Amino acid sequence: MSVDVVGQAWRTPLGDTVDTAVGRLLAGERAATDQLRFETRTYACRIGAPILSSPQRSKHSRFLRRMGLFGLEAAHEALQQARTRGCEVSGERLGIFCGYGGLRAHWDDMMEALSGQQPEQSGTWERGLKRIHPYWMLKHLSNNAHALLAADLSARGDGATYGGATAGSQALGAAIRALDAGSIDVALVFAYDSLLEPETLVDLAARGAATTAELARLAAPYDVQAGGFVPGEAAAALVLQRPGSGGALMSITAADGGDGRPSEPGSETLAAVAARVARADTVVDGAGRAVPGLDTEERTVLAGSLGEGARLTAVQAAFGQLGAATTLVQAIALGNCLGRGVLPGITGLREPAEGPLIPLRESQPTDARSALALSTGAPGLAAAVRIEITDAPALRGAP
Repeated sequence: MSVDVVGQAWRTPLGDTVDTAVGRLLAGERAATDQLRFETRTYACRIGAPILSSPQRSKHSRFLRRMGLFGLEAAHEALQQARTRGCEVSGERLGIFCGYGGLRAHWDDMMEALSGQQPEQSGTWERGLKRIHPYWMLKHLSNNAHALLAADLSARGDGATYGGATAGSQALGAAIRALDAGSIDVALVFAYDSLLEPETLVDLAARGAATTAELARLAAPYDVQAGGFVPGEAAAALVLQRPGSGGALMSITAADGGDGRPSEPGSETLAAVAARVARADTVVDGAGRAVPGLDTEERTVLAGSLGEGARLTAVQAAFGQLGAATTLVQAIALGNCLGRGVLPGITGLREPAEGPLIPLRESQPTDARSALALSTGAPGLAAAVRIEITDAPALRGAP
């Protein structure tokens, strides 16, 4: 089933508004930087794509950290936009679905307690554990953002919080099923994630997933010199209604699956997930893993669904890999690019690798009205989303 999107918002490394970030994407800008929030000179991966702004002051900062606050901001903005387009619902008919990247260590808090400890583990309380706030663990609860947003909006409809690399797609799929079943009238879907944490950068580099190149030598996905992706972070939100409810910006369909492999999913999983949403589309936003073998495998799989002549872009070449927020960011980016009649080029692509599909080196005009996007993550997870624009003028004037 496809449903209508009536509201959208995000916080991304290319900007906090849809208009700003899409404009920079189409201009060929890339958010990758070696100036992160913490020192990375000793790390194998020293590049990332951070959100440069700070969250607004909020009463929820007692229980949410930076990315969770960004998620709530995006969710509130998306719902406000939906209301300007005639979407009015609350209470038991409003459902909230959240995608959360997973538990990340809060190093700033932990170092306060751990920096003075000794190997023999004596006097742990006096050496630092006593300085941890008694409510510290509450900030780690995975459904904090979901619960606080539901309280803000008095939303009591069906909903859930999902975790992991494709959590945004899982939340999107659950919201679509709830709308299809008629248990709610409006779904607010939001997802947030950051791969820019010390332990995440170490792990991604050790697995060969993240780039270890210097910024000046960074190669894009689908380039012959590709050597790993740029870790990033984002928060994004969509408001969904059943088709025919009015006010639609675009329609959306989602699918996800997994095969239990310890790292990236196999080609058969990619093929199965893509086939569930593809419908003769000629534009595809790839997973952008930036590992030549995986990129070639993905292009071959997508050619099986879309044909070898489909045009290939990779918004993650500009935004960075965004974990649980990826699917929602892809949907917003592609919808708004199609609404403007322009396809984004793969930022930084210098020498495309051989293979099916047509990688775009630069932005180009298009009359396509739909696109397919694929994303992946460990362990063995794949997600696909298909968007079709409904109100191009409104997308061109996105706030």
